[in-house]
Amino acid sequence: MAVSGEFTYPPIDYFAGQPPIEIRTDTEWEDLARFVIAESGVPDGDVAALASALRASTTREQQLRSEVVAGWAAIEEEAYEMDERLRQGAS
Repeated sequence: MAVSGEFTYPPIDYFAGQPPIEIRTDTEWEDLARFVIAESGVPDGDVAALASALRASTTREQQLRSEVVAGWAAIEEEAYEMDERLRQGAS
């Protein structure tokens, strides 16, 4: 049973097994884009466009993970408040 102030978000590790979100500089994004283009075999790939797409994908993933954590935080906070109201009503 959770004690006041002992919140852990999320209670289930939904991100287990997923790679961490990497923070990269613009140069690192461009290097990654060049690597992906080289691996794909497309000699005239647009490095700037691919770097932008990779960066945007990472931003969306971070937003998604933040929303999951915020959702669990809200659920746990509401459950704690409900428990407190029930305890006060039982007194």
